[in-house]
Formats: sequence, structure tokens, C-alpha cells
Amino acid sequence: MSYINTTRSADITVIDALMGTGKSTWIIDYLNNRIGETFNNPDLTLQPVLVVVPSLGEVDRFTKACPALDFRNPQPIHGRKLWGLKTLLQEGANIVTTHALFSMITPDINRLFKQQGYRLIVDEVLSAVETYNGLSLKDRDSLFRCNYVYVEPDTRRIRWNEVVHGDYKGRFDDVRKLCQIGSLVFYRDSVLIWEFPAEFLESFEQVFILTYMFEGSAMSAYLKAEGFEYKTQSLNADGELIDIEQVDESAQKAKLRELITIYEGRMNNIGTTRGKEKPLSSSWFKRATPTTLKKLKSSTENFFKKVAGTPAADNLWTTYKPLRSQLKGARYARQWIPNCTKATNDYIDRKSLAYLCNLFMYTPVKNYFADRGIDVDNDLYALSEMLQWIWRSQIRRGDPITLFIPSKRMRGLLQQWLESTNTVELVKGQTRDLQQAA
Repeated sequence: MSYINTTRSADITVIDALMGTGKSTWIIDYLNNRIGETFNNPDLTLQPVLVVVPSLGEVDRFTKACPALDFRNPQPIHGRKLWGLKTLLQEGANIVTTHALFSMITPDINRLFKQQGYRLIVDEVLSAVETYNGLSLKDRDSLFRCNYVYVEPDTRRIRWNEVVHGDYKGRFDDVRKLCQIGSLVFYRDSVLIWEFPAEFLESFEQVFILTYMFEGSAMSAYLKAEGFEYKTQSLNADGELIDIEQVDESAQKAKLRELITIYEGRMNNIGTTRGKEKPLSSSWFKRATPTTLKKLKSSTENFFKKVAGTPAADNLWTTYKPLRSQLKGARYARQWIPNCTKATNDYIDRKSLAYLCNLFMYTPVKNYFADRGIDVDNDLYALSEMLQWIWRSQIRRGDPITLFIPSKRMRGLLQQWLESTNTVELVKGQTRDLQQAA
């Protein structure tokens, strides 16, 4: 099922630079400079801007940093933020909102983006492809059996049967809307995939994506699968744009090696690979015995108490959400945040961190990309996600941290990254050498 679309067109630029090196500052300066240009040139029309950030906590940053743009945050109208967004679009306002709201846009809202000539700025990658869990197996069977939906043979998109059920109103209204915009894919006869409509990105005059290690993200795979081309740039020490091939992180990495202490000791034995097993992966945890989980919990407690020696307020930890209650312990129980956490400074005072995961892209999503001709490097994906999580701590402001990463694979990826000159080396496939060695 390879159906890569080769006709997509959009002006997409990825600003790929290490966390804390000034990506947001660069885009803020860029926007403010554009405002200045219009003051000096009355004939220059400034296109409206939509800024999409991971959380509500990041909304205020752009609002305060760009006062002349008068950024507006959509507010609920009749209880719905989408109505508030639509009203602001009709006014041609500059808007800052969250990833969550952006993922819910509809065709009529998308038309307004195009009509008004909006530019899009995405702070951190979007969750552009994921499994859809909004239907029980019984409901899904009912939709097909009663002829509410059908599958397009070429694209595998699920479409609503408008001819037979065009006047439908009921509990499947949300599913109908997703079918109308082509967001649901029936994959391998058992999995439903949700995908952000690619044509929505084509509506923007210009798109900026601000992130780090973009090639390891699902959004990179999504753009390639949908036939988009994009250029990747980075920032030098002076905050100026450079080609990604010119990046030299040697000085930054040398400093980071002095600031980051990675625990090495027998408590890591639980994460050592034996045969084909993948310790601390989500599938490994499903098979783990209570004794194994108790051992990991005890090791984590010992790390925070005896190795790091930090109070609870200085600690941070993560594991897969279903395991949180079983692995929480003294000195860190309430300091858990999801392993996908990005772009927040709420934990910038944390000194000691425990990363109890061995991360892989969810297999159905990885296979979905593979069927479309896109090979996802699981090591790059895991490394990029882990780095984002680690950078929620005080390392972001240049202060030392201590890490407990019992997974040999994840620990090795971090160590290799710290020794690398730039991410281009990793993107070109050198992480595979480490995986084979592990």
C-alpha cells in the first residue's frame, strides 16, 4: 500500500536547533522585524500569522514578545473554541493557539486560512499521525455493517456515506466530520489511523516548524509520506540562520558533557539487553513480573536518595503512563510528567531525573509509514523524544543534572549524542551502529 503523494506544494522551513539555543527568539525577532518593515514601507502588506504552541502556558510568551502584532488567543463562543478561532480568522487577526485546537480545524476554517493569506508557525512538531481510539470495536463494526462509512480503495481513507446517511445526526457526528476531511485511514484491516489533512498545510503562504532533530520525528515522516518538500536550517552562535550541514555543536556538547552526569552502576542491569528482549519498552513492561517492577522501583528510589541525594522538589521522572502507579516511590511519586513532554519551562529547577522508558515509535504507526515508502529510524525517534524530556530540567539554563537511565539502549543513544559533532551525523544513520552493538 504505497501511495506517496508527489504533488503537494507548500513553502515549509524547519528551524532545527538544540533546545534553548534561541529558536523562539529568532522567530519572535523575525516577526517583530516584519512589523518594522511595514512601518518603513506603507505599501508592504503584512500577512496575518497563526502561531501554534504545545500548551496554553506558551501562549503568553508570543503575546508579550510581539505587542505590535496584538496576538489573540481564541476564546470559546457558545462553549466552542473553534467558533472563537473562526471569528478571529474572519477578522484577519494574528492568532496564537495550541496544537490541540489546531488539530481540530475544519474545512471551512481552513478556507479562511487560505483566503486571508495566513502564515503558520509551529513551535515543536505536531502529532500529525497517530492511532485513532475514539471508537470501540463494536461501534466500528456497526458503522460498516449499517453502511454509514466505506473505504476508498486507493487511499484507504474512510469516507462517510453521504448518499445514504447525508442527514445523519447522532453519536457518530465526530466520526462523520473526520471522514469528511479525510483524517481517518483504515489500515491493515484492524487499525484506524488518524492523520492531519495534508491539504490544510497547503493553505498557508509560508510554514515554519521550530524543533530539534526533526528527522527523528513522526511529523518528518508524515511530510515525506504526503509528498511535501521542506528545507532545513539551523542557528549559529549569533542566532543567525545557517544551513543544517554547517552546524557544529562541538562547543555545546563539550559543555554539556561537564554538566550531565549519567548514572553508571549495577542498578542499570535491569535494562541490559538479553536475546531479543527490549528491557523497559512498553511491550516488556506488559510482561514484567511484580518482582521485576518492585526491583525497578527500588532502584529508582535508591537513585534519588543515595546517588542524587536531592529532595522531592528537585526531582523529575517518567515512565509509560499505565505504569506510573506501580513505579512511583518515595522522593519522586508526585514529580512524574509524560515522556512526550515538550516546550515547557515549568520544571526548569529540577536537578535529578529518572527516565524509565525504552522508547520505540508505536508499531502500527511505524508500519503505516513503511507501507508508504518511509523508513522511520527508531533510534533517532527515541533520542529526539528523550532529549526533549531531559531539557525540561535545569540543563536548559546551563545548570548540572544527574540522570538515571536504566535502559542500555537509551543510555547509549544519549552518550553517543553527547559525543557527536552535530545531528547530521546521527541522521545519516550512525545510531544504527549503536543499536547493533547493544
